[in-house]
This record gives sequence, structure tokens and C-alpha cells, in this order.
Amino acid sequence: MKKKYIVLVILVILSSVLFYKSDIFLSKVKQYLPQTIKTTIKEFFVGKETLSDLKKFSRMNYNQKLLPKVEFTNMNFKEVFLNDLEDISNKFFMELFEDKLIIIDNKGKTFFIKKKFITNSESLNWTKVNTNLNPDNVRITDVLVLKNEIYISYQKLDLKNECNTVNISKASLLNKKLNFEIFFTSSECIDFKAGRMASYNHNGKEGILLTTNSFCNVKELAQDNNSLIGKILFIELETSNYIIFSKGHRNPQGLTTVNNLILSAEHGPTGGDEINLIQFGQNYGWPISSYGEPDNNCSRETSRTYEYFKSHSKYGFIEPIYAFVPSIGINQIIEVPDNFSEYWKNNFLVTSLANGTIYRILLDKNYEKLFYHEKIFIGKRMRDIIYSDEFNVFLIALEGEGKISFPSKGSYGTGKNPYPSIGILSN
Repeated sequence: MKKKYIVLVILVILSSVLFYKSDIFLSKVKQYLPQTIKTTIKEFFVGKETLSDLKKFSRMNYNQKLLPKVEFTNMNFKEVFLNDLEDISNKFFMELFEDKLIIIDNKGKTFFIKKKFITNSESLNWTKVNTNLNPDNVRITDVLVLKNEIYISYQKLDLKNECNTVNISKASLLNKKLNFEIFFTSSECIDFKAGRMASYNHNGKEGILLTTNSFCNVKELAQDNNSLIGKILFIELETSNYIIFSKGHRNPQGLTTVNNLILSAEHGPTGGDEINLIQFGQNYGWPISSYGEPDNNCSRETSRTYEYFKSHSKYGFIEPIYAFVPSIGINQIIEVPDNFSEYWKNNFLVTSLANGTIYRILLDKNYEKLFYHEKIFIGKRMRDIIYSDEFNVFLIALEGEGKISFPSKGSYGTGKNPYPSIGILSN
């Protein structure tokens, strides 16, 4: 009985010390324990292989800050999970309109969320919006709000011919139901993807820039002026007429305009993700020049020689501002407003899919050279990012970890946090 009493007292004392003075207690333990015992304890809790990987990772990421710390300052970051939104998929896109955040997932499910959740994350006041979209043959690739209208870009699947078209539809945001009408559709039916949009004024005409992809068996069409594959298009708002604005693109997943200049973020094959300054009538080299090499999903090339030229300018193409080797799964690019942070003036943020990291970059005044980039680890795949001037925050579309399934259909998924979420990055 006495032994049990003594053990209980010791446990209470240890618990008290750990709870109230955990930092002091742990520092004393570290000070007096031999290194071999420290290593044994760590291996017991995380495993020998994991500990080895962590040591390698720490060396690979020397001097990298982790939120809330970033270089020279601190940032706040929080997540708002979307598990209450009915069957929302991992891929979703965002826009702001009046007092609402608009979310559309890749199958066309649409939600309006009151923006007050930005300051009170426990108050997620949302409404599912009825639309005339068919989730069986539509794959949304972007959303854009212009005045009182919402534009969506999407692939429309043709199951009979096993191909798809690239389209833009629009609807009035002043109606309770979003009745989308065709604004633009491609005459080609092929393996279209990409579909990022940005508003733009070209030669005094208001319009929309639209990206298209070109890889695997259709990559050669990126150089074909008779095809929309591998292009950035300019489509007039008034007439829906289009022109090829630039060509030679592989998969531009990011697009933004600054002072009527255009920046794109483009997926390379294996390696060679690019940031490009887009100029009218220019050729960006794909699939002739790339700082990457063939994608294993598209090619079984085993030659030891480069398949793509490692220069653009030498062959008459426009060089990227910067190319990432290895790839980062580059996605959207957005300008950082000057009032966001004294330390982030003239910067851009670039989201990524591959390593859960946002890249903060500084370009020269002509947008022709990248001076530096800082990696800011978020830990989730990031597809979209927008800025709220009202709240001075960035909203980031974060994918969930693992496949989502709902109570009526089975388990909740394989990841720790299987639901998609909105990341809120503030100064």
C-alpha cells in the first residue's frame, strides 16, 4: 500500500513540474542526460528511421523559419476547416464579392460564406447556392468576379468521344440562383486542362486572359497557331472573340496582372516550373525548350541526353524570369500590397502543391529578374490564393490530407485532417 502511495505522490509531483515548469524541467533533463540516452528516448518515441530523416531534413532546410516566424518579422496563420460544407471536394477556387467569400469546387458545388469568419473563425456562416451546372461532366478550373458577374472556366467532358472542351460561362451574382450561360467554348475537343483566368485590357478592349495546357501526346500543338492547346488566350468581354495572346506553354496554373503587365506560373515536366513575364505575340518555347525533362507519366524516355534544349533565347524563345529545379508544383501567383507589411513591399507570393510551401519572391522593377525567394512552410497543398483589402489578409485554398468520405458513405479519410480548409495569413 505504501509503495502505491509513494508512486502516486511521485507522479503528482512530476505532473505538476511538467505542467507548470515544463521548459525548466526539460532544459535540466537535456543538460544532464548523456547523448546516447537522449537519442534512445527520441528513437523510442518517433522511430529510428524517422529520427534519421528528421536529422537530414534539418540539414537540408538550414536557417528556414517556421510560422509565425518569417525572415525579419512575424506573421499570423490560422486554418478554418470546411468540414461542414456539404461534400466539398479538395480542389476549390475562391473570389470575393460584397460581404461574401465565394467558393466553387472542381465539380461546380458553390458556397457563399460571410466574410466575418476571417476575424471570427468559429462563425462560419455559409449558404449552398443552386446552379445549373452538371457535376457529371464539368471540372471547374478557376473563378473570376467582374462587377456583378461571376465567370467560371471549366473542362466540359465529352464521354462519347473521350475528350473535353475548354469553356467559360458567366452568371449574374444579383440572382439567388446562378444560371450560367456560355461565354466562350473551344472548337477543339481534346485533353484540355489549366484554365486560369485574369481580367485584362488589350488595345483598349476589356477582356479575360485564359490559359490552356499542352503535355503528353498533344504537347506539339503548343507551337501550332491553328490550335488553342498550350496558349494564353485573350477573349473580349463584349464580343467573346478571341486571339492567341502567347504560345509555347505547358501548363500555366497561375496568372496575375500588375499595371497591365502579366505574370504566369507554369508547371514544367519533371523539373522546370517557370515564372514568366507574358508578352503579346511571344513564344515561350514548350515543348522545344525547358529546364525540366520528360514526365514519367507521359514518356518512357531512357536516353541519357537532354530531350529539351536548356536555353530559350538561343532558339528564339522568351526565357522565364525564373525556373525551379526541382519542381515545386507551382500554382497561383499574387502581388503583395504595400500596406500588408513593411518587409514585404514589392513582393509576390507563389503557392505550391508539391511541398506545402508558399514562396515569397522579389522581382526587379521590370519584372525580368528574381532577386530572391523565401520558403514559408504551410504544410498543405495550396491551389488558390486571394487577397482581402478589407481585412488585409491573404486567403489560401488548402487541400485536405487524404481522401474525404462522409458519414453516410463511410470513413472520414486517411489523413490527420482530411477536410479542405481556408488558410488565413495576416501580418
